Amino acid sequence: MALGIYIHIPFCLSKCPYCDFNSIVLDSGLAEEYVKSLLKEIQTFSESQAVSMVAKTIYFGGGTPSILKASQLSEILETVFSSFEVKSDAEISLEANPGTLAKEKVKKLRKSGFNRVSLGVQSFGDKELKILGRAHNSKQVIKSYKILRKYFNNLSLDLIFGIPGQSLKTWSENLNMALKLRPEHLSVYSLTIEEGTPFYYLWKQGKLGLPDEEGVRKMYLEGINLLKAQGYRQYELSNFACKGFECQHNLRYWQGKEYIGFGAGAHSYFQGVRWGNIRGIKEYVELSEKNSLLIDFRERLTQSQKINEFILLGLRMTEGIDLKKLKEDLNFDLEKFKKEEVGELIKKKFLKKEKERLRLSRKGILVSDSIIQKLVP
Repeated sequence: MALGIYIHIPFCLSKCPYCDFNSIVLDSGLAEEYVKSLLKEIQTFSESQAVSMVAKTIYFGGGTPSILKASQLSEILETVFSSFEVKSDAEISLEANPGTLAKEKVKKLRKSGFNRVSLGVQSFGDKELKILGRAHNSKQVIKSYKILRKYFNNLSLDLIFGIPGQSLKTWSENLNMALKLRPEHLSVYSLTIEEGTPFYYLWKQGKLGLPDEEGVRKMYLEGINLLKAQGYRQYELSNFACKGFECQHNLRYWQGKEYIGFGAGAHSYFQGVRWGNIRGIKEYVELSEKNSLLIDFRERLTQSQKINEFILLGLRMTEGIDLKKLKEDLNFDLEKFKKEEVGELIKKKFLKKEKERLRLSRKGILVSDSIIQKLVP
């Protein structure tokens, strides 16, 4: 049985004011205990399964996974290899931040089996990095990238647009700096204001100074145009890649394939069941030490949930929804049940129908959330 494996590392150098991910500032002692709990969870799950499982992708996310010692990351990866059959060509990704990547450490990580790194750049402008509360500067970005490039031939950069005070000009400068480095993959995200974050409270008080909606839309289109002109294919709303370098792990999520998540707050989808681990990092460690259940919730997806997710995730990908597969797998004829909506959206050029696929047009991509709401049952 093929699956993807996600490993959650919930530690960072500092907590960014826009971030609502399940992460905390690094506590070395807690991190050591957390790694032990993680190893235990991986081994226990593997031993509890009667079926043979083959890992096609492994993804270390966070937090900032690269904040751990190379020996800790290697030990986790070794445990995955000893607990599962791992494909010889498996994509093994590590999220990393500039400033956490000394040359010797990168060399060890490559040797231990990691073959892809996603670098959390966010911006090449020091002023913007400061606004975002990032712990690195632009010089560290370039230095870290050059170190990585010596050992890895599959690199991704994360960039954020819609930053407070950002203009179309400064955003274009960020894109062009990234393009000069020629990474194989780029993830380009619009800044979202998440409830409970410091940015949220500043926004509520009218003190954040975000670009207006039209300005953000222009930034997104600028990204699409510049990256396309440089040979990058947009394969998902926020993701662009050179041919053959699409993130295979994330594609599993968008294609509704199975994956297992390990660590505090990690989610899994396996044999029609979704579950999530307890989010509290200390609680996760304490429960592990007591051999207690780590799962916070578990649900078997209903037919309606599966259909909704098929449509929602399908439209995130630029290749769109496979209408034939939707009928065969879930017995749902979208064109029949949403005949008026589909017809109207095609007529207004928000959607395109090509053979047995329905996908967002460029116009539709800009209002994807509202299009998806019209199509889910």
